[in-house]
Amino acid sequence: MKRSFMLVILVVLLAAVMGFGSRTPGDTLVIGANTGIFITMDPAVAYEVLPNKIVAAVYAQLVNLKAIDGVIVPVPDIAESWDISEDGMTYTFNIRKGVKFSNGDPLTAEDVVFSLKRGLILESVSIWLLESLGINKANMDETIKWIDDYTVSMTFDKPYAPNITLGILANMFSGIVNKKVALANEKDGDLGNAWLTDHSAGAGPYVLVQWERNNVIMLEANPYYYGDKPPLKRIMVRDIPEASNQRLLLERGDIDVAWNLTPQLLQEAIKNPDVIEVKVPGHSNEYLAMNASWGPLQNPKVRDAVRYAINYEEIVKDIMLDYALLVQGFINRGYFGYVEKNPFYQDIEKSKALLAEAGYPNGFEVELMSSTTDTRKAEAEKIQADLAKVGIKANIVIVQASQMYAKYRAQGHEMIIAGWGNDYPDPDNLAMSHASYLAKQLAWRNAWYDDYAATLCEWGRFESNPDKREQIYMDLTEYWFHNGPFAMLYQTVEFWGIRKEVKNFEEAAFGYGMLFDFTKVSK
Repeated sequence: MKRSFMLVILVVLLAAVMGFGSRTPGDTLVIGANTGIFITMDPAVAYEVLPNKIVAAVYAQLVNLKAIDGVIVPVPDIAESWDISEDGMTYTFNIRKGVKFSNGDPLTAEDVVFSLKRGLILESVSIWLLESLGINKANMDETIKWIDDYTVSMTFDKPYAPNITLGILANMFSGIVNKKVALANEKDGDLGNAWLTDHSAGAGPYVLVQWERNNVIMLEANPYYYGDKPPLKRIMVRDIPEASNQRLLLERGDIDVAWNLTPQLLQEAIKNPDVIEVKVPGHSNEYLAMNASWGPLQNPKVRDAVRYAINYEEIVKDIMLDYALLVQGFINRGYFGYVEKNPFYQDIEKSKALLAEAGYPNGFEVELMSSTTDTRKAEAEKIQADLAKVGIKANIVIVQASQMYAKYRAQGHEMIIAGWGNDYPDPDNLAMSHASYLAKQLAWRNAWYDDYAATLCEWGRFESNPDKREQIYMDLTEYWFHNGPFAMLYQTVEFWGIRKEVKNFEEAAFGYGMLFDFTKVSK
């Protein structure tokens, strides 16, 4: 009976948003998106960004994230509080009482322990983050423990700064699954994975009631949700692969949100007085990297000369059409430790002077590698032109991304234009990649073997005092600006076109990539 009723509701809603009604229903948010990236609704294995945000609307998590005063921080969710042992390695989580799953079953510590271990057993794509804290399938029975019905403990291998540990635990693998329902639908020892691919057993603000692949996803408000009642009764995600079609349907009022518009299409759409744009800081950056073991680029003064040759504002304005943020440090805006300083600007004379001091008054020739996207090609041509003004001849080499990154990971480049996406909202994730060769990520790829920077990265990982920790990252950023192997071009921006009747979307979307709070959206 329930399924038949929901099918009727679905037909009515689809009719309303496909031209048979004037506008989308007032109690439903209709999203137009390319849903080809949706693979599963199981929180243990969901990984891609948009699918993760839909799954997060269905499952409460052990710890969640929230933007407070413009900074993304871990906050209580199913764990209403936690205590940290004196040695900083064991966290005792106090589970919120009175929480019910969407079918009315009580949520207890047994479900929490089951869900965390389930992700390890199923070898979730994102479970490496938990493994990076020293918890894995082999030791999970010793490191993840049920204490009583409302208490769980986790013991990590080192006393990481709490923001790191809690930030990692805010990933989707900590979504709490109803153990009884998962095991009732288990097949061949999969812990309910096949069934949870297109069903839900969570305690979040919404319930998955329909998923027709390449057509529509429907969520309905969870009547047992422990938090404030969501303003919207339903969320519908319509599969609209083409961005141009999303723009058309948005302007007609057939959808409330266009998720995949290009900057050009969004600029055209907002000429319609019923459409507005929403932009929030993203969780990735775009950079020019220099191999610190190659020729002239071994000299820090040469690397500084390159940084002063680039016109960053023109890249943001002319190539990115202002859908990017001028951020020159490695810590993103919106993160703890962000340094609000951009020391570099195009200064041709200063760049030439630095080259002369380094012994290259006439410049030099260098290979500039990039991938095949239109944006990367445009960035390469812009940087080539800027470097030519100071006598550096950059020969652009365009290759497929797979080839580019293979060469980059083998330290086989001279200069390269690339990007980095973050895994958790803490400066540790960015410092280790951009400044510590010990992590064997970006700093290592660019052969920047700087012990001072690597030491500061390690200090930042284990400093529990927030003020001291913030100072460590400020010192590291200042040092990195002029000694590191990067010219940071910009921080990405996430953007959408929405109907003007949609309220609080920007607040809900702040932090997108890491979080999206559908309970804040109303109409």
